Amino acid sequence: MNSLMKGLAAGPQFILFCALTLTCVGLGTILAMGVGTTVFAIPLEELPGVLANPEADHALALIWMNNITQIIGFGFPVIAYLLLFGTGNVHNLMLKKPGIVLFVAPILILSATPLIDISGLMNEWLIPAGSSLEAAFKPTEELAERMTLLFLDPKTGLQPGVVFLSIAVIPAICEELLFRGVLMPLLGKMTRNIHASIWITAALFSLIHMQFYGFLPRLLMGAVLGYLVIWSGSLWTAILAHFVNNASAYLLFQWHGTLQTPENSLLSSSLFYFASSALFVALILLCRKKSVWPWMSFEYLGVSEKPVA
Repeated sequence: MNSLMKGLAAGPQFILFCALTLTCVGLGTILAMGVGTTVFAIPLEELPGVLANPEADHALALIWMNNITQIIGFGFPVIAYLLLFGTGNVHNLMLKKPGIVLFVAPILILSATPLIDISGLMNEWLIPAGSSLEAAFKPTEELAERMTLLFLDPKTGLQPGVVFLSIAVIPAICEELLFRGVLMPLLGKMTRNIHASIWITAALFSLIHMQFYGFLPRLLMGAVLGYLVIWSGSLWTAILAHFVNNASAYLLFQWHGTLQTPENSLLSSSLFYFASSALFVALILLCRKKSVWPWMSFEYLGVSEKPVA
């Protein structure tokens, strides 16, 4: 069975991996609910209400349920994929030495703030106030925001290490292994185009969060993470950049009590936006100059002739 599975083309592997991921997300949700009812003694009949209306009394249960869902939903599919299909089509998850791009990656993702902010405004314009889209998407968005603020609020008594693990560490590792580690190389071999594989992966990355008010910012962030992998030849650059992005949000809340850029601060000034944008462009040019992509393109895309650059 294993040799047959390993011999499957990238397309069938992609389909099976997506099905496996959805299955693991479902199993992770069920397991997390089981932990909520057994370990944290939340009555089963009350659990839907606790999830729909997160309160400080259940913050510890909710954060560990969230951690379990992330690990099972995003981490386990990667392990299962490697056991079933091997590492051939995903190049050992690109866990290689990253080179100089590793040091550039954290600064690059932080300097993308103006682009992310502008895309967030565009995202809001695409969901008009009072529209059916707002009615469909806003409740989910508000619930996700309430859950995040609950985890970050020091009044809940959660250990900072647990919160940091949930906000910054687990998503950076599990999500990057799944999206840039497995999905992106499979899509590369399916499309034979690196740009298509990066942007499709970024779209899937954004969609799975089910937060459509942040779809465009998360799409752009996913694309930057994808290009970091290609430029460096290593998944570690994306993991580090993802970690720094989430950790900076955690620190921003600790310092200012909000996830939004504080008004009348240096971070919201025109000078900062201009300097940050210029730095972002300069770092992209540097990454492209140091890129290992021309030397790995044939293997990554699975082509025998020169691919689209």
